[in-house]
Formats: sequence, C-alpha cells, structure tokens
Amino acid sequence: MWGVTGSIEENKSPGSSAKPMLHAVPQASLRYRGIKMYRVNGSNPLLDNLLTEKDRCCFNLFYRIREDAGAFIATDGSTCILAQSNPHTPVWIWLKNSPDEKSRVEISSILRERFSACGRIAVNAYEPYTEALLRSFANSEHAEYRINKRLNVYACPSVHPVQKRGRMLPAAPCYQEEIAQLITVMMRDADLQEPDREEARQYAEGKSVSGSLFLWENEEGKIVSMTDITHRTERYARLNAVVTAREHRGQGYAEMLVSSVTQLLQDGLTPMLYADAGYPPSNAVYRKIGYVKQGEITEQEIFRKG
Repeated sequence: MWGVTGSIEENKSPGSSAKPMLHAVPQASLRYRGIKMYRVNGSNPLLDNLLTEKDRCCFNLFYRIREDAGAFIATDGSTCILAQSNPHTPVWIWLKNSPDEKSRVEISSILRERFSACGRIAVNAYEPYTEALLRSFANSEHAEYRINKRLNVYACPSVHPVQKRGRMLPAAPCYQEEIAQLITVMMRDADLQEPDREEARQYAEGKSVSGSLFLWENEEGKIVSMTDITHRTERYARLNAVVTAREHRGQGYAEMLVSSVTQLLQDGLTPMLYADAGYPPSNAVYRKIGYVKQGEITEQEIFRKG
C-alpha cells in the first residue's frame, strides 16, 4: 500500500471541500482552564497566521478538522495549536518549537481531559517536539507510549512525466466491486481493522459517485490501482488511499495513477500527501513524480496498560 494509512484520516466523508463553520462566540467564553491555552472555533484566523507555508502542508489535517462543528481546537495564540475532530480521532499538535515547562503542563492538562474519555489517545505531531512530553504524560497516567508510524510529508510543485501503460478512469458505479476489493487490500496492508463486506460495499458505493476517487485500468482492461483526492483547501489537494492490487504490484501502475491525478490537480492547487517513511519504494516513486519532502509527522499513541 502506498500513501498514508486510514489512521490519519478524520471522520468526515473524504473529498469534502466544505467551508469552516462560523460561530459568533465571544473570545472570553472560549478561554481554556489554563493560563495560556484557550479554545477557538474553526474560523479563527490564527490557524492560518501562525503556520508557515510548510506547516500548512505538514499539518494539512487542521484544515479538515476545522470544518467539523464539534471539533476541539485550542491554542496559546503564538506557539501551539491542538486540534481533534472528536474523542475517537487523533489529536494533531503543532508546536513552533520545543515547549517550555508551562506549555507542557497546559498541553498535558488538555490531553488528560481527552484521554480520560476512552483510556487511549492518538497524537500526530513533529516527534522531536512532542516525544518527551508524551512519554512524561503516559508515565503520569500509568499508561504506555508507542510510535505507530513515521510519515514523510510531500508536496508536488511541478509534476514530472512518467511512461504510462493503460489509462486513468474516474470512479463510477460499474467499478464498485473493484473499489471494495482495493479498499479491503489497503486496510489489510496497513494492519488496520479490515472492513467487512458490507462496510467495503458502502465505501465503494459512496466513492463511486464522489468525483474524488480515480482508478487505473491496465493494458488488459483490468482495474489495478486507485487513489482518492480526499480533501481540498485553498492551497492544497491531499491524496490518500493509494493502493494497487497485490497481483499487479511492481509494474508501476500506482506511479502512473498518482502522476496522472497530480497532473489533473496542478491547475491552481498543489497536490500533497503523507507517505509511510518506513517504506522506501513508495517514497522513491513520489520523488520521481516530482513530490518534494516538506517535513515529517509521527503517529504516536498513549494507551492504558493491560
């Protein structure tokens, strides 16, 4: 499986481009219990103003999370942003630099509140700034800390042409069986909970008419690969769910598909994606297509012992 696993995704239908929810809530009422951290809504301009261009790419999920009316977003207004769609999805943490002791205490307080809901919390962040904080938090909660996956973040400013055999096709209802098979393979490859037949069917049914999913048909007329344009912002279009059927791997089909979708997107948007840093072949292919590394994100997890 190429691309990022489903664990990085949030709970909204992929491919949505809905605008952030606007809430006329007085700033004072959003103040968090700490001295520095306070809650904001998804329309707050700080989410744009604090981030550098590379940060906007690496923390692209912020723009997805902010679209949820019930999202939890907190910041100190200068060096830290925490965002989570709901208690069952990862907390994304952006830090301008390594947090000082006061910030660590406040961040831990917020994490404790989120952690207490289910005794498990996933955190996606820049590892050098968060590992010590999260290990300390895990110890204070008599919990375990582990790294699930390290991700490279790529953006493609200019696509390089690749040789192609076959053609790209937009998903359509007639391809639902192939889509269901490919999503099952992707989840299996990622060691995630494999969807049952009904879940796979529902995914395929929705994606076949979404306008965001694309397939690769090889020279023999078989659907062999797929990828999804899972979200768009004003600057970026994020690719996800890149997968090739096992019996057709090693023939460059995913490379052909990602290259074609990337070309499709380059009229006004910069394509970006998250790639498993532990799988060099996919990273090499993305670089060959023209993707340039922007940074790193680590999927970390804290969970109760036993």
